[in-house]
Amino acid sequence: MNAAKAYAPDNPYCRVVLRPSYLYRGCIMYLPSGFAEKNLNGLSGFMKLQLPDGKQWPVRCLYRGGRAKFSQGWYEFTLENNLGEGDVCVFELLKIQDCRPESYKYSEFSKMVDL
Repeated sequence: MNAAKAYAPDNPYCRVVLRPSYLYRGCIMYLPSGFAEKNLNGLSGFMKLQLPDGKQWPVRCLYRGGRAKFSQGWYEFTLENNLGEGDVCVFELLKIQDCRPESYKYSEFSKMVDL
């Protein structure tokens, strides 16, 4: 937890402590509502979760009523990165862009976990 607390990027970011409800097949993971309202501007669609080494995972982000959650792809991300209850993820917003021609909105996040 100390490494995650000490990590303070220049870009907008949020910290999430993983709960058991974020770690099973079919689960969703909510981003803090203040972060979502301020930085995601109602965007929904597939986003990329990116590790510091550049490896990426597509994850669906759904934004509704001022709340954003990761759904499809989140469980696979947790498995492949050996995430567990109590781990702290720091999600840093890298950029938002409108990709053509699909017109999906993509946001890239990087995450750091204190294991």
